[in-house]
Amino acid sequence: MDIEKTIEYILDLNARHAVAMQHFDERMEQAAKRMDPTEGMIRQLVDVTMSLTRHAEEADGWVRKFAAETDRRIHEREEAGAHTDRRLDVLIDVVEKLTRRNGSGSE
Repeated sequence: MDIEKTIEYILDLNARHAVAMQHFDERMEQAAKRMDPTEGMIRQLVDVTMSLTRHAEEADGWVRKFAAETDRRIHEREEAGAHTDRRLDVLIDVVEKLTRRNGSGSE
């Protein structure tokens, strides 16, 4: 009689195990169905991220180039301004000398 109960217990345990495995397989199938679109979205996200990274690197290059060109132009303007200042100083000296000479000669 113990053997019959043991066999019955094993058969019952086996049946419950089979039901649990079937539920597990169903859940795995459902999870796989949910994962397929998620994998596609992750791939798209990676593609978009890579594209954004490339665009950011290009934009960074443009900004650096523009900044260098702007710095160069500012330096040129500063040099031109300094040259103009020197020429104005010379002109002011000439005008002051002429004014003094004319002012002292007319008295």
